[in-house]
Amino acid sequence: MQRFLRLALASSFLGLTATAVLADGTLYFGLSGEPSTLDTVVQPGTSGRTVKLAIHRGLVNYGIDGKISPELAESYDVSPDAKEFTFHLRAAKFHDGSDVTAADVKASLEHMLDPAGKAAFRNELSIISKIETPDQKTVKLTLSKPSVALVDYLALPESVIVPAAWLAKNANNPTATPIGAGPFKFATWTRGREIVVEKFDGYYKQGKPDLDEVHYVFYSDENTRVNALKSGDVDIIDYVPAKDAADLEKGPETQLLRNTGPFMGLQFNTKFEPFSKPEVRQAIAYAVDRSTIINTAFNGLGSPIYGIAIPKGYMGYSDAKANYFKHDVAKAKELLTKAGYPNGFEVRLLASSQYSFHQNTAVAIQSELAKIGIKVTLDLPDWASRMAKASAADYDFTVLGSLGEITDADWLSNYYYGGDKLVRTNNSPYFNDQQINELLDTGRATVDKAEREKIYDKFVDRALELSPLVYFMWREQNYAIKKGVTGFTNMPGFLTFQSGLSIENTKVE
Repeated sequence: MQRFLRLALASSFLGLTATAVLADGTLYFGLSGEPSTLDTVVQPGTSGRTVKLAIHRGLVNYGIDGKISPELAESYDVSPDAKEFTFHLRAAKFHDGSDVTAADVKASLEHMLDPAGKAAFRNELSIISKIETPDQKTVKLTLSKPSVALVDYLALPESVIVPAAWLAKNANNPTATPIGAGPFKFATWTRGREIVVEKFDGYYKQGKPDLDEVHYVFYSDENTRVNALKSGDVDIIDYVPAKDAADLEKGPETQLLRNTGPFMGLQFNTKFEPFSKPEVRQAIAYAVDRSTIINTAFNGLGSPIYGIAIPKGYMGYSDAKANYFKHDVAKAKELLTKAGYPNGFEVRLLASSQYSFHQNTAVAIQSELAKIGIKVTLDLPDWASRMAKASAADYDFTVLGSLGEITDADWLSNYYYGGDKLVRTNNSPYFNDQQINELLDTGRATVDKAEREKIYDKFVDRALELSPLVYFMWREQNYAIKKGVTGFTNMPGFLTFQSGLSIENTKVE
């Protein structure tokens, strides 16, 4: 009741009606930032994905157990050679009341595949060579080459399905009111304050969602976000700062939802001359003391990475290669000299002031690289600006805080594949190695698991040799909830950034 009184007093400021404030089944979700866009095919970061996963569903999505869950497709068949995928659509409706049909799927996929478009995963989906719609509820995809990972890419928040009629009008309008087939429909976006979504009574899962509406309130300042949860102004917060984790876990009015899945590292713009040389990138891998980052930016919470960020048990992992690098300043200086930079060089490092762990990671890297003569100037805009710069490759190198987008080993393609789209959110701009491309192509097309293991083992050797990305540590990605909130799930491992999907299961007392 205390929260409702405060919100009622503030309603004129927030532009909320008394009805909205006092609605039954209302949940307030404290987001760490305002989404830069709700454009379905763009990867806007966790805040944007959280909202999109309330509004939209794909043919399939990752479920809260981490497995592929049939969504708009009730079922699907895969040919033995993994070149044909046939999806059978369920009876589902979009928020505008129209039925979800094969024509909508075809239009949505063609939008993702548009060479002139901005789809984050166009590279990975571009093996779709033909889209057939034998009837209104069947979609058949033919691939130019086999892919055992295709369904995983179709499970991403950037592969959701929208109405063909809506797309015909709004394909090039990123600010259009979104229409999806998810548990909630878009209501309002008060810029700088909140996005509100309302229960969709026509959702295809009977009895869901339980909530009447969700207010996604923007708290870019992490202290304000934590205090909003403690005071009861919000029910859930994302990106729990490391310094507050123990306190929120202790409760009793709050609960911490822990997960280790994301990693921290560096992406290099390989058009910036020093970073075009593998020796320089390797020098940085040797120069940075991982414990400095863990202690400076994460309050001691985290574990070091000295190889590629492949979790133990995932395809491509080996104990030996997990310790390819070590902290060795002398080795770093030797590699810099070999590359022609015995006295170092000046460089611009992009991070963000919006998240203290990003900023403090950058500060730690700046300090560590000074020891080998590399003078680092920090560029620390807000998150939306950071993402815009990353999308345009407007940096020399940048702090990478991310994870594997899918659970299949082909997640590595999004980070290492060159192809025809050389600037993406997660890759090192303009890096394009033919051997790596061929290994990733072969790994994706190989059905036999033992053979795939051998391919990714070779990939790891080449990726470590060239080191287009350098990794430093695994970090926690935690949510915190208020007592009385149930059903929200911090999804496992690499899927934590997709936890917003579980809002369909969430209840609040």
